[in-house]
Order: sequence, then C-alpha cells, then structure tokens
Amino acid sequence: MSHRAPEKRQRVLISARYDEAMESVDRSLREVSQTLQKLLRNNTTNTQSQETPKGSPAPLISTHVSNVSGLTEGYRGDSSFKAHVSKVTDALRDATTNPDFSITGQSLSATFNASQVIQNAAESEETTPSVGENHVSSFKVEYPELQGKMLPSSEIVLKLLRLTHMEKQRFFIDVPIIDEHEFGGLCQKVYFAINDYSLSAWAIVNTGLFYLFFGLNEHNYTQIGITASEIQTNSQLLSGNLEAAVQSLRLCQDPSTEGCLALTLLATFCMKSGQSGLAWSLVASASRMCIDLGWHRLIRDSLESKISREERIFWQVYIMDKGMAFTLGRTPSIHQYDVATERPTFPQYLPEGPGYLYRGFLEFAVIVGDMHIQLFSAAAQRGSQQTRIESAKTFAARLIQVNSDSKQSDIDNPPLDLMFQSATTLLDIIMHCLITIVYRIVPCEVINSHPLQCNVGCIEAAREALLAIVRGSQTVGQKNPTSWSMFLNMLFSLVPFACFVVLAGNTIATSSTEDLALLSAAVTAIEPIATSSPSGRKIHEICKSFYQAATFSVARQATIPRVPPFPATGTPFNHPVSELLDVSESQLYDHIMAPQDWDAVMAEFELGIGVGAMASFMEPYMPFDGQLP
Repeated sequence: MSHRAPEKRQRVLISARYDEAMESVDRSLREVSQTLQKLLRNNTTNTQSQETPKGSPAPLISTHVSNVSGLTEGYRGDSSFKAHVSKVTDALRDATTNPDFSITGQSLSATFNASQVIQNAAESEETTPSVGENHVSSFKVEYPELQGKMLPSSEIVLKLLRLTHMEKQRFFIDVPIIDEHEFGGLCQKVYFAINDYSLSAWAIVNTGLFYLFFGLNEHNYTQIGITASEIQTNSQLLSGNLEAAVQSLRLCQDPSTEGCLALTLLATFCMKSGQSGLAWSLVASASRMCIDLGWHRLIRDSLESKISREERIFWQVYIMDKGMAFTLGRTPSIHQYDVATERPTFPQYLPEGPGYLYRGFLEFAVIVGDMHIQLFSAAAQRGSQQTRIESAKTFAARLIQVNSDSKQSDIDNPPLDLMFQSATTLLDIIMHCLITIVYRIVPCEVINSHPLQCNVGCIEAAREALLAIVRGSQTVGQKNPTSWSMFLNMLFSLVPFACFVVLAGNTIATSSTEDLALLSAAVTAIEPIATSSPSGRKIHEICKSFYQAATFSVARQATIPRVPPFPATGTPFNHPVSELLDVSESQLYDHIMAPQDWDAVMAEFELGIGVGAMASFMEPYMPFDGQLP
C-alpha cells in the first residue's frame, strides 16, 4: 500500500482590486435585471392598454425618389414647344400623303419616318438626362415625422370596412372622389404590405379611417365591437398621423392620380380642422397637379355613362380652389377660361345621392371665379364703379337662380338620407353669404344714408345667413359639437363671413334691437370654433368685438331722445331670436359711429388682432373703404 505524499497547502490572498471587480459585476447584473423587469412591465401595460398594433409604417413607405431633373414633364398646352412640333409634324405627314406635292419613293419614306421620329420624341414623357447624370437617384428619402406612428387595430378596421359595404358612410358622401372598393384596396395595401407603398397611400388610408371612425353612429358600436372611448383614442391617433403626413410632404414629386387624391383629402382635413394656411397650400398644390396632369383639358368618352375618376377629383379640387382663394382674397390656381373639361351632368356624377346639391356647389364655384375677375380683381377695381354695380346685380340674380333651382330639386326629389342635410344647409348659407358680398357693392337706396348702412338686399341676405347658422347650431351643434365645429370651419374656408360684419354695421346705423339679438345668437352659434383652431378663434373674437361695438352703439342711442335721420332699411324684421332683447319700446338714434367713434370704441377692446389678421376676413367688405377721408 503506497502512501501519498502530503499536500502542501498554500494560502491565496485575494487582492482588494478583485473584490472591487466582483462588486462591479454584481452591480451591473442587478442594473440589467432591473432594466429588463421594467421593460417587461411596460410591455405588459402597453399591450393591455393599447388597441393599436406594434410596428411603424415608416420602413414600409417607399424611400425611392426620382431625380428632380428627371420628373415627368406633364401636360403641355398649345403655346408650348411640344405643341408647335406636333403641328409641324402633322403638316409634314399630310404633305407626304398629298398627291399635289412631288414627294415620292425613297423621299416619301424618309420624310414619313423623320416625322414619326420627331413626333415620338416630342411625346416622350421624360426629360433627357444630361451627360454624366444618373436618372435614377440613389438618394433615399426619410420620413422622420412618421417614425413610431401606429395604425388602429386591423381587426377593428376590417369590421369597419365591412360596414361601409352594408351602410353608406358619410365620408364617401362628403368627399365623392373615392369609393368604398378603392379605399378598401388601399387599406389592404397598407395593412398587409407585401410591397412598399407611397406616402400618398398612407395619407389616404389615415384620412378615410379618421372620418369613418368619426362618422360612426351609436348603433354601429356593437357591430364593430368598439366603445366611444376607443373611437376617441383612434381618432386622436389618426389625427396625429395626418399632421405628420402633411409635414412629410415633399415639394418636388411626380404628378399622379394617387398623389392628387391624397392632397385633396389632406386639404379637406385641414379645412375642417380650421388650419387655413395648410389647407390653402395643399389646395394650391392639388390644383397645380391637376393642371400638370392635363385634367383641365379632359375629353369625355361619349360612350361612357359615368364620370371618370379624374373628372371627379378635378371638380372637387376646382370647388375648393375657388372657395379658398375667394375667402383669402387671393388669385385661384385654376382659371375657368382655360378649362375645357366638360362639367359633370347629374345624376351620372353622383348616382347614389341628390346630384342637385353638388351641382349647386359647382355652379357657385364657377360664379365665385367670375366674381373674382369682374368685381374684386385689380383690373376690376381700376374700372368703372357703375360697371361693378351692374355686374354685382347680375351675379346676385345668378346666385338666386342657382339656389332656387336647388331648392326646387330638393322639393321634387327630397334626399332620403339625413346625411345630406348638412350639405343642404351649407349650400344655403354659402348662397346668402355670397349675395351679401355682391350686394355690398350696390349703394344703399336710402338718400343720405348712414355710411354703415347697406343695400336692402345685402341686409336681408346677411340676416338669412346668420339665421341659418343659428338654426344649425340649435340642431347639429347641440347633438354633436365637434361635427358642428367642423361644419363651421369648412364654411369659413369656402366663403368669407362678411354677413356678420354687414349686419353689425346695419345694427349700429339703425340701432335695431332685433338685429342685435341675432348678432348675439350668431356669436354663441360660432363659439365652438374658438377652441378648435387659431383661425376660428380670430373669427370669433372679431365677431364678438363687433357685437360689443353694436351693443355699445344701441345702448348709447337709447339715451339720445332725438329723431333718427337715417330710417331702418326695408321693413321691420322679425325673427325667432328677437325675444332675447326687450323691443317693446322703439329706440331713437342719431348719426353715430363715424370713423372717430369707431376709433374710440375699438380702442377699448383688447383684441390682440393685427390689421393683417383681420384683413383676410373683413377688408374687402367693410365700409369706409376709401369712401370717407
């Protein structure tokens, strides 16, 4: 039996540095563990609280951008080089087939081939790249504004799309430039993206979903399996996506049908949300894109019974362009004298709805375009005042005729769906507002009238417009304040709110307590827009200030027992809101509120509104516009 040698044990001393290193490792592991636990808790919380899917659309939106110098040239008109080339080649081709010209044999073939080569080159859609230039850009555009943006749950959206095929949704009525089938295809393209999709497709899907969620009725909640709070959450999500989409738009992009559709829908969103500046930029871009695509010179197929998709989009943009340009006092982008596209006929244009409504909007847009040229353009204002007056009377007659035809059609073929009621009200208010504006040019019939007193037709139209707004606030406004706010924002985007200013001036001139009551009711009716947008707040503050000035004037004249030198325009006007004030005693008034009185009164108000901000709403329609020193 062997004996093992005894082991020599050595004592190992652990240095202080080793202990510190181990403590550092332990500390790092604890921090990692705590971080992981926190992430797991957050992930669990987000999964339970959010109905939106994970993932961002940004990686799926195409990042390829064509070289700016290689953008499609688009439509070329009769004055362009391309048009002149086409005319000459056509003449050359005719010459080769004309027996009177001595071109035969090889010369004939060469001439014909040359003309064909020239024609093909002229009709090419792309510019020729310069030497050493790469037509396809390697630059990859990024959309940082869209990073982390989510979409509503695909399960809810699928149920929502099914609902659109069972019940007509208001979105497809208010914006009849896209149908349920096309929208469903775009949703499929975005939600189940096999290939990259465009920013335009992303914008269209978000806009459509926003208004589909907003337009749901309570009886639809159970069909889709959604609550009111979830609708609000999804609406806020989609609204944020749309704001980001607007900020992500690029200045230089190829004109396309999808791009023009996206610009139009985004402009509608901005108009309804009271973002006038953004809306005008989008409308102007959509207008230019329509022209680049040649949609203002479309030739309709006589065999086609329905209006084309391009025509639908073009006329929608046309209406928005004319309305916003007139409201902002700017030159429209699409000029009627250059439009050869045939106006749509009804009911072919909108077989699923009352076509007279859309005919009314289109006719008003055409009239507004003519009004800009003949009444408010620089050339018109340099012309004869008598000519402007006669033109104003003609425009008033045209407006009244269009509205009369629309109302008669409403009586003959009343809309079966209440969703068309808002469009009817909007059309009626626009008509009265436009008549108010054109009659502002016609002098008052009363001899030696007060400077603030207008033509009787102007006053009556202003009253009717404000009454319609008050009635709308009592119906739509009480049921759905948000919908009413959108309605007002759209109204004030399509037509200037001159009717309030005109009636305020008449109230000051005549001390009419009935009109003062109507002004008060109108200020209350438009109050929702004060919290919805900066431009809406400006309009409300201006109208409120005019109402306060009118109240000051009426109260002042009540203390002056003198015979009024300026009788009220027209017959006494009785309306439902007159009971708000005591009109049992007739009020006496004097020649009041001359320019110096205006200065004294308006100085008391802390408006915080500059002349520039007021000008776009008031300047073209206010008294004292050069008539008094």
